[in-house]
Amino acid sequence: MSKADKERKQSESQTPSDAETEATSNSESSAVDERIDVNGCVEEVLSQEQQIAALIEQLDKARDEYLRLAAEFDNYKKRTMRDYVNLVKSANEGLIVELLEVLDNFERAFKSREENPDAEAYHKGVSLLYNRLLDVLSREGLKRFDSVGHIFDPRLHEAVMQVEDDGAEPDTIATELQAGYTLNDKVIRHARVGVVKGKES
Repeated sequence: MSKADKERKQSESQTPSDAETEATSNSESSAVDERIDVNGCVEEVLSQEQQIAALIEQLDKARDEYLRLAAEFDNYKKRTMRDYVNLVKSANEGLIVELLEVLDNFERAFKSREENPDAEAYHKGVSLLYNRLLDVLSREGLKRFDSVGHIFDPRLHEAVMQVEDDGAEPDTIATELQAGYTLNDKVIRHARVGVVKGKES
């Protein structure tokens, strides 16, 4: 064997085969792929943790907003209730002020009765006060309704007695014992009346 053949043979024995080279390359590539997969999983986990943290932050903000709104609504309810109570307390203030004037006039009438026993003048003064009082109340929607001569209506009247009257139709109101009133067209007091009873058969 020539020297050149020996060197070529020796070189071939020292050079790795194509199969070995491919195996080594595949092994290195697999390791790199594994590192890439691990890094990808780590990045995905970190991304999910960031998303969870962001959602928790949003939830905390929403909870704080809810608590703030709930507190504001509770304060609103308390304020509204307080305003309503104050409104109810002062709703009739204007009416009471006007009635105080009538009350003062009644006191003057009593005093004048003591100083001047003139019955006619006293009666006239009391009549003026009565009309003044009716005027004040009528402006608030109070109205007195007539009953005598009308047919008994349980929506307006309360029968407290029966009256015999051959000249009147049965169930006609013959007498009024206490006047009835409406307030803004709503009956607030039924008239107490005596009703003509029907003829016995």
